Order: sequence, then structure tokens, then C-alpha cells
Amino acid sequence: MLPKIQFIDPALPHSVARSLQSTLVAERFLVTYLLALTVISTALWLKTGDVVITSLAMSNVVLIALRIGFSKLCSSTSAYLPILLAIGVVAAAQIAALIVRAFSLGDDVAIALVALAASAHLSGVTIRGAAAPALAIPNVSTLFALLIVSAIAARGFYYWVAAILLALHWIGTLQLINMMHGRVRAQLLAEYHMARSASTDALTGLANRAAFDGVLTERLASGAIAVVAMIDLDRFKAVNDTHGHDAGDELLKSVATRILAELDDRHLVARLGGDEFAVLFDVAFGVADASRAAERIVLALERPFMIATNSVTIGASIGLAAAVHGDSARSLKRRADDRLYDVKRGGRGHVAYESAAVSAA
Repeated sequence: MLPKIQFIDPALPHSVARSLQSTLVAERFLVTYLLALTVISTALWLKTGDVVITSLAMSNVVLIALRIGFSKLCSSTSAYLPILLAIGVVAAAQIAALIVRAFSLGDDVAIALVALAASAHLSGVTIRGAAAPALAIPNVSTLFALLIVSAIAARGFYYWVAAILLALHWIGTLQLINMMHGRVRAQLLAEYHMARSASTDALTGLANRAAFDGVLTERLASGAIAVVAMIDLDRFKAVNDTHGHDAGDELLKSVATRILAELDDRHLVARLGGDEFAVLFDVAFGVADASRAAERIVLALERPFMIATNSVTIGASIGLAAAVHGDSARSLKRRADDRLYDVKRGGRGHVAYESAAVSAA
């Protein structure tokens, strides 16, 4: 069984991997390259009248046209990258065959034209190779390997010199692809971490207040269902006063972990500041679903926490509110806060939510 090729590092954040894959389309370059190949194919036919070299050139035109159509229709499918690899290798083999045929004809104009086609092919592959070296390296290796073998088989001093120069060019191209990939990858990761730091709570790794408000505002603008839970920890100040702020920070991180453990990735969990947390539930969650999830969070946070060598017990109070027509992020959070303070006044450690009549008003 053949090993599975990792075209793009699966350890990369999803947004970074998606950005890398999007560069593989390069539709404008491919359209320009397609037009140039069409002109070259026509010129080869008019200059040489050779059916073989013209057929090879036109088959490359067809292959690039198929690649453009495939990228438009199938870029989100699992077959996209493996088929791109196959198309690239076949295109490289066709370019190599074009060069060999041009030299066999001994036509200087034909040689110049196919050299231009090969140069454009290599440039495009090298640039796109910055996204996925696993696609680019087999492509350029096919081209250079076939040319080197053909040059050696020609058995002439100048052809052997050409084979050596091609081998050096091959090595340099591979180094360039890997260097460009490293730089592009580092730049995208830096941009990702900068964007993440602007929207992430540094202590817990949850979304921060700005990120939460931004997503909530977008949800409300879309008119979709929005149910918000405001969570306030009980007896947190006592832990800070007794064990110190470092212990308090560790406790907040543990709280974030437990909240996430009770929910799945569909929901947005944020730390708003201090010991205040919030949840924006998925659009499929109504008040009843959100209430059940909130009850689970309350029970989870009632269990003792081990902070260093100390066992501490806190608890949580939660207020829920569902969006109504005309709500802003601020007004919806304020109504959830009102329910939260109802809990605080009623003895803490449970969930309060709006009645169905209020939610549907």
C-alpha cells in the first residue's frame, strides 16, 4: 500500500492551510499561460509543419484548459490535490517531449519557442510550489529528469555538458521551491498569530470580548437565532485572596477547559474579563437546548479543582437570553446579565433564562 502524500502540512491552522491551497489555483497566470501556449502551438505549426511537435503543443493547451476547469469545479474536493499532481507531471512530460522534438528537428525558431514554454512552465510551478512543494517537486523533477536522460542518450560532448547544467538547474529549482515555501509559510503563520492574538484572551486561549461581540453582531445582523449565556464564577475572589493571583490564573484556565469540555466546536466560548465568561450557542440551539448545556456547565464547575497542591471549590451562576427583533449585541448581553443577577440574588449556582413568552416577543 502506497503511503498517503501530505500535500499541505496537516498540523497547520485551518485558515493557513486554506490560504496555501488557494494559491494553487493561480487562475490569471494559467489563463495567460494557456493563451501563450496557443500562440506557440500555432507558430510551431506555421514554422515547422511538423505534426508531432504541433500535437504535443496542442495537447498541452488542452491539458492546461482542463486544469483551469477542474480547479474551478473541484477545488474543495478530496481529489483536487492528487489530480493536480497527476496533471502537473503529465504537463511536465509533454514540455520535455516538446523540447526533445524541437532539437531533433534542428529548427532554431522551434527551439526558442519551446524554451519559452518551458521557462513559463517552470516559473509558474516554482511560484505555486511555495504553497505545496509536494506538488511542485514531482513536476519539475519529471521535466528535468527526462531532459537529462535525453541529453545523455544523445551521446555528444555538448549534450553531456547540457545534462550537467540541467542537473545543477534542477537542484537550484528544488532549493528555490523549498526556500519560498518556508518564507510563505512563515509569513502566513505570523499573520495568523497576529490576528489570533487580537481576538484571543491571552490567559485562557478563548475568544476575547471584542471577538465575541463581533461574532454576535454578525449573527444578529443575519437574523439567525442567537442565544447567549453569561457566566460568572462564584467564590472566585476567595481563591485569589487565599492562594494568590497565580492560583487564580490557573483556576481560570481550568474553568475554560471544563466549559469547552461540555460543549462542542459549534459554539463560541469567550472570556470577557476577570471571572466573567460567555457562550454564544450555535444557531441550532434554542433556549431549551442552551439551558440544558448551561446546567451541565454549572455541574462541571461545581466539582473541585486541583490548583497546585490545593483543592478548591467554586461554582458558577449563569444567565441566558435569546435575541429578539431589534436586539444589539449590547442589549442581548445586558438581558442575559439581568438573568445572571437574578441567579446571584437567588442563591447562586444555577441557571436563569427568559420565559418562552419573553423570548418570542
